[in-house]
Amino acid sequence: MKIQRDQCKKNPLISVIIPVFNAHDTLKTAVQSILKQTFTAFELILIDDGADRATKEILHSFKDERIRVLTQAHAGIVAALNRGIAAAKGQFIARMDADDISLSQRFDKQIRLLKSDESLTATGCGVEIFSTGNITEGMQYYVNWLNSLNTPQEIRNNMFIEMPILHPTLMLRRETLIQTGGYRKGDFPEDYDLLLRLFAAGGNFAKVPETLFRWREHGEKLSRISPIYRPQAFRERKLACIEKIILQKNDNFLFWGVGRDGKTHARSLASRGWLPQAFVDISPKKIGQQYLGRPVIAPEQIPPATQLMLCCVGTKGARTEIQRYLLKRQFEEGRHFWFLA
Repeated sequence: MKIQRDQCKKNPLISVIIPVFNAHDTLKTAVQSILKQTFTAFELILIDDGADRATKEILHSFKDERIRVLTQAHAGIVAALNRGIAAAKGQFIARMDADDISLSQRFDKQIRLLKSDESLTATGCGVEIFSTGNITEGMQYYVNWLNSLNTPQEIRNNMFIEMPILHPTLMLRRETLIQTGGYRKGDFPEDYDLLLRLFAAGGNFAKVPETLFRWREHGEKLSRISPIYRPQAFRERKLACIEKIILQKNDNFLFWGVGRDGKTHARSLASRGWLPQAFVDISPKKIGQQYLGRPVIAPEQIPPATQLMLCCVGTKGARTEIQRYLLKRQFEEGRHFWFLA
């Protein structure tokens, strides 16, 4: 076993990167879950991002030869992640946060999936959310939605709804990550920004459908307290990607949805200079009216030759109904129509 671990340290296949700030309550459990992986050819890079004393003591208490601790003054998650990527020796990068838990077969099954298909840019896995308090209905809905997307086509079609792969479950090729420019710091969520840039570059994604990851929910998560994870920041990232890979190729489009969510996205698109030929809605009160100077039409009035529709509706179940209707009319999702939220 010692010989095997020494070999892993010299030539690991996977580099696991965990940024650590103040995580003394959860860090030990997170690291132990990595060390219990059935796949052993990895190194674990822990980036001490200006952690407190209690966390530092835990960071330096681990004796496994596969662990490296890199120390820096507090610079934030993007700087920590890029520091880890620069130091990584593995062909593949696996993400993990200091408050989550990877089940023992996570690496084994994700690396098999990633190596089995050269077209795959990254893989994720099924997720279980857990907390010492209550899990909100919204969070459970997101996790259920997340776990329903496993194939490349399912993930692709839902890229502009929400983050379709949970970031700390991500495993991807290091070379591709470096070519994409690593993580970017800005007034936006670094994880979704990375995934969208990978997607815009032709990225292909899949998940192991089994639950191999436990995602801890608590009020101090960075995604809960930092303004870079506000809804507007997510929306702007989505629209920037839509603009780059869809609208610049076809600016003659329809927009389905003149409710609250649809109007919000439509105004953001208009501010970027993109207005649809018409809006689509099912409300009799809206059909025949105008919004942003464009007519509002009924679904039956959508021309058969329409090449592009962006659909944004917030009513529960409406997305499924629209999808069913458009597929019945021989429109193809991910080609003729896209959903966004």
